[in-house]
Amino acid sequence: MHATHFVEKSTDPEAWRKHSRALRRSADVLWDDFVELVARAVAIGKTKSVQPDFSAAIESIEIAKLLYGLALETALKAWLIEKTPEKVEIRLTMKGDGSPTQAELKSFGLPSNQGHNIFGLAEAAGVFGKPFASVIKTDGDRAAVKNICRDLGEVVVWRGRYPVPMASFDSVPLDPKGPATAIAHHLRDWLDPLLDALLTSPKSQQESQPHEPPAA
Repeated sequence: MHATHFVEKSTDPEAWRKHSRALRRSADVLWDDFVELVARAVAIGKTKSVQPDFSAAIESIEIAKLLYGLALETALKAWLIEKTPEKVEIRLTMKGDGSPTQAELKSFGLPSNQGHNIFGLAEAAGVFGKPFASVIKTDGDRAAVKNICRDLGEVVVWRGRYPVPMASFDSVPLDPKGPATAIAHHLRDWLDPLLDALLTSPKSQQESQPHEPPAA
């Protein structure tokens, strides 16, 4: 991709939103698979009078969370590009005549090595403040969304891709005020409204209709 095209596309929030929506649709498919695997495990457990084996469902939800995490990360970056472009840093290399030869996205308001830090991106986008007060209404909601951002960030960096991270580290503890189910089977109770808000803009309001609630 030529530097000029790179700059045009990387600074177009709708291009980022379009990619986020595609990731979200794929995640929804995997979520439906997770729900089906849970139901199947429960049915088999009842038939055999044993504890349900949810191992396949757990594997499935982790991959769904990988795509949801990428969708959320991309949606947050779209928001930052549109609402706070001053936080986005693009480094250009140019010829003497001023024509660009190379372009590189360096930062979205975070250090360059923190591009997958979903919690940091959410803070930079003001997710936990007034702009999203209609989505995050209570302290419990805020704790749940913070935990979701931390959890999905970890999934995107390693848990959804590898059996171990590239190096050992101490995980950031989750907020005990947030329900444990917020990073499990009730994830979409908070994630869907947040993504709906991030992916709705004056340009895309008709395209981004609120998601239907996930299957129980």
